[in-house]
Amino acid sequence: MNVKDLDLGHLETEFAPILTVSAPPHVKKPAIEYFLGLTGTDEGKMFIGTSDKFIKNILDLTEDPDDAVVKASYETLINLATLDSTCQRILKCKNCSDVIITNFEKIMDPKYKHADLVCKFLSNLTRSEECAQKVAEIIKDTDKVKVVKLVTILCTKDYNSNADLHYLAPILANLSQSRHIRDEILNRDQWVIQRLLPFVSYMESDIRRLGVVSCIKNCCFDEEHHDWLLSDKVDILSYLLLPLAGPEEFDDDDMEKLPDRLQYLPPDKTREPKAEIRRILLQAILKLCATRDGRQYIKDKNTYVIIRELHKSEGQRSNIPAIMNLIDILIGDEPEPGMENLHQVEIPDHLKEKFKKEDEEDEKEYIAEKSS
Repeated sequence: MNVKDLDLGHLETEFAPILTVSAPPHVKKPAIEYFLGLTGTDEGKMFIGTSDKFIKNILDLTEDPDDAVVKASYETLINLATLDSTCQRILKCKNCSDVIITNFEKIMDPKYKHADLVCKFLSNLTRSEECAQKVAEIIKDTDKVKVVKLVTILCTKDYNSNADLHYLAPILANLSQSRHIRDEILNRDQWVIQRLLPFVSYMESDIRRLGVVSCIKNCCFDEEHHDWLLSDKVDILSYLLLPLAGPEEFDDDDMEKLPDRLQYLPPDKTREPKAEIRRILLQAILKLCATRDGRQYIKDKNTYVIIRELHKSEGQRSNIPAIMNLIDILIGDEPEPGMENLHQVEIPDHLKEKFKKEDEEDEKEYIAEKSS
């Protein structure tokens, strides 16, 4: 049946009573599976997402005693949460805080068999900054969910034998758009970000690796932590640079200036295979260049030679502007007095447009060079 032919009011009257935990199993199971099928199209998702009644009932069915009903309910919510308007509606429901806390508790339960579905749902639900902020506020107001605990779970191998929990990483990345969450991750007494950093090179899951890298990049926005992040206590630069390094050999002088972790890499060393992750790593390093001290440290660690070789091998043209922006800072002169903090410099609109055009020209020249 075409979604356009459905009447929302009629459908609510017909289906709402059977989309409940108390409904007979032989009725509610095909009903939720029907709704899951509807969410296979954008029209179906938008149709269901306009009904507070359906959203509430589907959320309620995630507590059903029938595993098949729970699974179909979460799969339906995962699809619905790809639309920001539906996410907003979910986060405005009457018992929103209880729903969010309960779902995080399911992730923290090492025996909960649908934890991966819960992670995917919350990952979609928190994608926009506004929704992430709302969920972060809910977490802030409860002792039942702590960021430190979520990071510990992410870093614990086989925490849940029924789930791999890779999508917990993008949840943390989304939530780290909130300053409150970043403060917890950057707590110097909790050893949180230090536990995340090794997963920058975690090759068993692109999802987990991308989530962790995105989370770490967000933490680089807070420049008051830059000196600590770059210090030996965290050594963030080594972790960010290592995936960007290849098998190139450098002369002894260049090699000795590199961070210890990047010296004398094996001849079979490969770069991060995902272009999006390479770009985020570059953006994180660029954020750490905001202050004079940060720039000087990153220059002294011979970051330029790693980025130079990356530039030669980069096959994703959309990454070239990020590479060139970083190279410009690494080999350029220091800004004039009063403009040392790059985050605080106001760039006029006409210069922004000029820089954009220059980036586009650099891309074209790079592509032409690669072709020849």
